[in-house]
Amino acid sequence: MKNKFSFLSTAQLTGIVLLSVAALVIFFNPLLAAAIALFYILLCVTASFLPQSSFYLPVISRGNTGKNLVALTFDDGPAEPTTRQMLDLLDTYSAKATFFVSGINALKHPDIIKEIIARGHTIGNHSFHHNPFLMTGSYKYLHQEIFRTQEILQQMDINTLAFRPPVGIINPKLPLVLNELGMFCVTFSCRAIDCGNRRIKNLSMRILKKVKRNDIILLHDIPARSKEDNLILLSEVEKILQGLGEKDLKIVPLAGLIGRSIMIVKR
Repeated sequence: MKNKFSFLSTAQLTGIVLLSVAALVIFFNPLLAAAIALFYILLCVTASFLPQSSFYLPVISRGNTGKNLVALTFDDGPAEPTTRQMLDLLDTYSAKATFFVSGINALKHPDIIKEIIARGHTIGNHSFHHNPFLMTGSYKYLHQEIFRTQEILQQMDINTLAFRPPVGIINPKLPLVLNELGMFCVTFSCRAIDCGNRRIKNLSMRILKKVKRNDIILLHDIPARSKEDNLILLSEVEKILQGLGEKDLKIVPLAGLIGRSIMIVKR
């Protein structure tokens, strides 16, 4: 079932107001009119780089449970051996996570996708190629990147409902695509800015220092630069799992935190 974004977005409403004002004053003060139009353009550009912004469409970036709950999410995989190692760690701490997978990696590792599901976790769509410049492309390209991943996962009997844009960047075309595909947008509210496991030193400290209840935590399940770094990564993730418990924050499935299903599995 498709979503119905029948309402005007904040971006559209803001544009109507500001550009109408600019049109009214252009005959009296062209410079002011240009400044208003430029302000709107800058506002649109800035909003694209704010993962928690609902400027263009409703974005779910955190829960609203009123309880000491958080959700763990992993981006960019699945990948060997990291995803399986993360799964083992999650099992050890009886924690459930959501893996936002790229289509190209899902195609390479269908067995890991099946293992993620078998272990009680959920799958989200993270585009096919994980192009960080995805949102600069056309509507057709954006649709293709998301739809192609949907097709791959559907061949594995998984229908994902949640999409996370690469790097958390959003643009005006995204709500049109998600509406067409019957999906919604999930970003995050707590991250370590690890650059895809390239900055793993003190990863746990950076997360635990700022995490709070109802946060959606962003981590990655792709290999670090070396085997040594990968061991450090696993240690850091384990520290996060331990630290959340020490802060009295319970890890729950993403669906439980946001009150929406992340995927549908065909049995």
